[in-house]
Amino acid sequence: MNIEKYLNQLNANQKKAVQAPRQPILLIAGPGTGKTRTIIARIVYSIEKYQIPPEKILALTFSNKAANELKSRLSAILEERAERIFCGTFHSFCLTVLRKNHELVNLDPFFTVCDDEYQNNLLLQILKRRKIPDAGKKVKGILLAFSNHRLKGKQLPGFSASVFQEYTKHLQQHRLIDFDQVLTLTLELFEKYPDVLEQYRFLYQSILVDEFQDTDRIQYQIVKKLAQKHKNIFVVADDDQSIYSWRGANPENIRDFMNDFRIETPLLLEENYRSGQSIIDTAQLILEETDRIEPEKKIQSVGNKEANLTALFFDQEGQEIDFIINKIKYWRDEQNIDYNEMAILYPFHRIGEQLATYLLKERIPFQMAQGKNLTDHPLMKRLLLYLKLIHDPSDSLILEHLMRLELGEHLTKKILQWATLKGMSLRKALNQFASGELSGPKVKNQLQTFIGQIANLINLKTFFTFDRLIQEILNGMKNLQSSVLKAHYKQLVPLNFKKEAHLTTGKRTIWVYHPDEQIGFLERALLKNVFDTKVEALTEDGVVHVNQNDLVLLSKPCKSEPVSAYDVRLYEFEEDGRRGSLSTLFRWLQVQIQPAGDGVFKDYVVFDLETTGRDPARDGIVEIAAVRVRDGKIEQQFNTLVNPGIAIKAGAQAVHHISQADVQDAPTPQEVLPEFFKFVGKDMLIAHNGYAFDFKFLDRYAKVLGLPRLKNVRYDSLILARNLFPNEQNSIDALAYRYGLDAGTRHRALDDVIVLHKIFHRLLKEVRKREILTSGEDFAEFAALGNVLENKLTEREDRLLFEAGIHKLLSPYSRIYKPFVNTFPEQKEVLDKKLEKISLGQNVQIKYYDSDQEFYSRVLRMANNYRKLPIDEAISEFLAFVALINTQDNLEPVDAVSLLTLYAAKGLEFEKVIISGLEDENIPSIFTYRQDDQDDRPIDKKMDEQKRLLYVGITRSKSEVIFTLVRNRFGRRRKSSPFLDSIKSKIDIQLYSV
Repeated sequence: MNIEKYLNQLNANQKKAVQAPRQPILLIAGPGTGKTRTIIARIVYSIEKYQIPPEKILALTFSNKAANELKSRLSAILEERAERIFCGTFHSFCLTVLRKNHELVNLDPFFTVCDDEYQNNLLLQILKRRKIPDAGKKVKGILLAFSNHRLKGKQLPGFSASVFQEYTKHLQQHRLIDFDQVLTLTLELFEKYPDVLEQYRFLYQSILVDEFQDTDRIQYQIVKKLAQKHKNIFVVADDDQSIYSWRGANPENIRDFMNDFRIETPLLLEENYRSGQSIIDTAQLILEETDRIEPEKKIQSVGNKEANLTALFFDQEGQEIDFIINKIKYWRDEQNIDYNEMAILYPFHRIGEQLATYLLKERIPFQMAQGKNLTDHPLMKRLLLYLKLIHDPSDSLILEHLMRLELGEHLTKKILQWATLKGMSLRKALNQFASGELSGPKVKNQLQTFIGQIANLINLKTFFTFDRLIQEILNGMKNLQSSVLKAHYKQLVPLNFKKEAHLTTGKRTIWVYHPDEQIGFLERALLKNVFDTKVEALTEDGVVHVNQNDLVLLSKPCKSEPVSAYDVRLYEFEEDGRRGSLSTLFRWLQVQIQPAGDGVFKDYVVFDLETTGRDPARDGIVEIAAVRVRDGKIEQQFNTLVNPGIAIKAGAQAVHHISQADVQDAPTPQEVLPEFFKFVGKDMLIAHNGYAFDFKFLDRYAKVLGLPRLKNVRYDSLILARNLFPNEQNSIDALAYRYGLDAGTRHRALDDVIVLHKIFHRLLKEVRKREILTSGEDFAEFAALGNVLENKLTEREDRLLFEAGIHKLLSPYSRIYKPFVNTFPEQKEVLDKKLEKISLGQNVQIKYYDSDQEFYSRVLRMANNYRKLPIDEAISEFLAFVALINTQDNLEPVDAVSLLTLYAAKGLEFEKVIISGLEDENIPSIFTYRQDDQDDRPIDKKMDEQKRLLYVGITRSKSEVIFTLVRNRFGRRRKSSPFLDSIKSKIDIQLYSV
């Protein structure tokens, strides 16, 4: 590549930093000065000029979002070479080190990282076990003491020290480490094993660190050790944006770096490409009295941008909210500012949550970066708990949490109380309730289904790729999402489309024919969104360009048919119930996006027991039958009566009609079970109600007879049936009736297993059918828009797909609305009116799109990244990845107003910014004025950090900053922030008036 051409795009100071020799470099880069561009240029320069191989470059930053941006921009320049560079967070780098060297730090090969919620629950459990009063109020302080101990080297108080031992022991027992241990164990590894450190020093010949002011003591020690020999380390920092001391960051690392690597003068970036000069000057005033590495920074705006800063005082919160909503509408309607160029920043979430309720009412799209990571989303919370339990079925803390979400607080509390009363484990208490000893039939079924669902997942995990495991968990979760297709998929008629090959490899071009320009545009847009391949419009005159192996989709008859060897005449599938072109294309896509059959249930044994009674702990077996299945067909049978050696209860005999006389001369369990176990071999075992009944009998007999417990993968078909047909009868009799099967002599074991084999085959087909008919809802908005444009809304399927897609179509998450109106601008006004009118006429309640379906799709996309890993490794890697996601990673690239805390706004930029809550004890925080064990920094140090936090907020804006202050916020009289005094000469101060 032409490196000189790339360098010419940089300003003088950027170029100076990029071309600096391979020596320790400290680059102080203010907001908007192009630090990311400079880092990228330094990496490219190192490869092209210094001939450093890409795989020997380590680029560290502080958020996945920043790392992904770095990767994306490097890929655009270096193409495939960019993939060999390690771009990631400190924690992701340390995780790769620990995974490779896990045995040296006593970690399980499949260890994973616990999230904040798990830490809180664990500590709360420990404190309650010790009968500590007000345990919930002490958790945060103790966890902070743990962090201060590990990251800052502070001594633990006596009580915290004893809790710390129990806390770390629990983590080790359950193959877990916490967020801080990811760092401390890596440093420990490098200190204890110099040979390992030398490997990584040799591996990474060039080290770059972004946001260096946010590093803690441990992180600095890690990079210092890595760079100590070759000293080719390039550090980018801005002491003015150091805002994380409260969570361990040490801005003094900048001075330590200068001393340790003998840097006399840092390089500076002072040309701001983002903000107008008045915004920069105002922000600089805030920092005048703070302790700065480079106090005489002269940051200048490039391009003479105009900028305005205003402060408004309100009496009540309602006035502030009215103003913000009207201002957003003004910016959008009068100044044509996109929603995604607007941000409302605030010191704490309560302000954003209050504003969000009013934005919903006004149908103003917004997104909030709230909480630490994805685990705050209720769907993700449940999914992760299932994954964690699959990862470690013995973790009662996870089991309890999952029970609370899936079984409800009341039932979980009853089971917990019983476990405490009887001094038994939670798992044992759960099984007792599930046996029916302590619960009625309804609760018994609920608990057996819950236990069976978990057991099926644990048993089958080794058969699945990771994305398939995620799909199985989601399929089994009740009330997963507001899915129109899941609720009404039975209205869709299965279509006999062929699954095409090579649609995602780029080997085939897809040609689409529709005579209507707008419908053709929608069809191509839909296909491009789904497949990573070339999609072209087919015209009557353009068929000569089609290769014989290309795929041709004909939505309407074409005079040149056949066009290729792979024509799909979609129009032939239009019928009563479905008339829309996009509806038919959507239905075709549902088949294409399904993964190929995974062969999980290819070879297995179905078995059934007849017994002397219903108690697996005491009763005996009177008959065993089984069939061995290969490729869906019965290959071999096993059937025998068994002499149980005990009386057959009258109730049992009335069901299966096996008498004492029938089994008198039959072989005993000692004779039968070894033969049965031999017949089973290593095949998967399938039984109906197996976990509650059949499997328990086998395990008990194996123990009594001294036989090895069957280690075969087990599967309970009753759980599958209950997931498919909730709130319906799912016995073998009921399912045989549903599918019109002859049950033979019911309640004789062999007849039962033969009919169960047939039922199981039908259930698997039902699962496949449901998976196809409920897939792709993420793309239903294309069908909704197409059906509106074609006026195809009277038929059943057309109307259903409209309902499935309309909410997303009208939301900021839409992938087609904006491209369509940009391509056909004359249609916008007509289309908007038409959508609203049809929605009302179809009685579709247009609501704010809650993005659950978008979230669901996002999870599946994430899971797909782990599908090639062995399943245990994939689970541990995914759990660690999610635990380390930070707030900004929740933000999607959609046209929506951003509601962010000042902390979450760091690194982002917007045209317009409103900073709400500029009152004393909000900005600066009330905690700034307090000195306690949780944060023992001097008040002046904490005040400086709060000034830097406001500086960060102000410098997010390109052209306008509005500060809002409320005299009576949340029921308390407030004073304005003392920081306002230092900037009032630069801003327009107004009193709000209606």
